[in-house]
Amino acid sequence: MNPSSAGDRSEIDRPKLLQVCQIHVSYVAGVDVVHGVSLDVNLGEVVCLLGRNGAGKTTLIKALCGLLPVNSGQLTFDGTSLLGVRPAEIVAAGIAVVPEGRRVFSNLTVAENLAMGAYSRRNGLGPSWRFDRAYDLFPRLAERRTQLAGTLSGGEQQMLAMARALMAQPRLLLLDEPSMGLAPLLINLIFDTINRLAMNGMTVLLVEQNATAALDIADRAYVLERGTIVKSGLAGSLERDSEIQRSYLGV
Repeated sequence: MNPSSAGDRSEIDRPKLLQVCQIHVSYVAGVDVVHGVSLDVNLGEVVCLLGRNGAGKTTLIKALCGLLPVNSGQLTFDGTSLLGVRPAEIVAAGIAVVPEGRRVFSNLTVAENLAMGAYSRRNGLGPSWRFDRAYDLFPRLAERRTQLAGTLSGGEQQMLAMARALMAQPRLLLLDEPSMGLAPLLINLIFDTINRLAMNGMTVLLVEQNATAALDIADRAYVLERGTIVKSGLAGSLERDSEIQRSYLGV
């Protein structure tokens, strides 16, 4: 683990921001994909959720965003239940998601995509994100501001998806597979950016198959297999776990 990143944050005792307790989630009634998952994300932490394809990671993210109903269990954000809350209200409460596959508005420009992220802005939730801060974070977007998002490269679209989510002024940023399909240089850029956001106080739940990169910037981690949490702990401890090394780190 990089001692200049997660190690500087993990020494601080922080209040719980997101609490997930024994939730069950399904796409089809009676067939759970997520089975009794419990996890916490503390204020100012980067928590990563590791797992192979089909483990239930994206299903869990969709439940946190209100896109899938929670069949049973508890889900609270800053002490308030999110059960039955509409996605727009969840964004207004301070949760923003960067979905798997980026999902930018391809027929809108970069600037228009960012404006869509700011549409749900509420005062007092997270830092005051403006266009200039988004462009400072990703200078490439400033160069492409009048370009249609659908004509951007995959890496540029990932930058745009992240910047768009930040325009909503979230207190919790959900990132679903941000490195998927990117070249190594762009993967480094994306994870460096996540680390920079965390060092400035952003709380992050990171869903990622690239375990090496994720554990390097995370404070804590959970491992999801077949819809169930099978391991959890400090990121550094899991990085040294022989089973995690064999299954996820290629050691």
